[in-house]
Amino acid sequence: MPLPVFQFTATTYTPFLYPQGSSGRGRINLYATDGNRLYLIFGSTGTNSWDSATKTGLAYCTDAEFDRYIDLLRNEKPIIVTVNPNSPVNFVVYASSEPIGEGEM
Repeated sequence: MPLPVFQFTATTYTPFLYPQGSSGRGRINLYATDGNRLYLIFGSTGTNSWDSATKTGLAYCTDAEFDRYIDLLRNEKPIIVTVNPNSPVNFVVYASSEPIGEGEM
């Protein structure tokens, strides 16, 4: 039986840039107060995953997406993460609805 799709609000994040020669460009860890975590891994290939026991997800992204995520996290709130823990596992990271014409995102 499929697991339910759910959401959590990310309240903090930690960005990492990996040194040259390391695999991948970096990662961004998103944390929620309820213990849920999503690790966005950039420039490395892998299969998205969700571990219900540790409330931790891994999402693999292209290098080009790193700056977009940083911009979103720095400038918008709240940040919501939707988790679909079923195969294939996928995640959506987004800001809440905003009024039209609010300004630059």
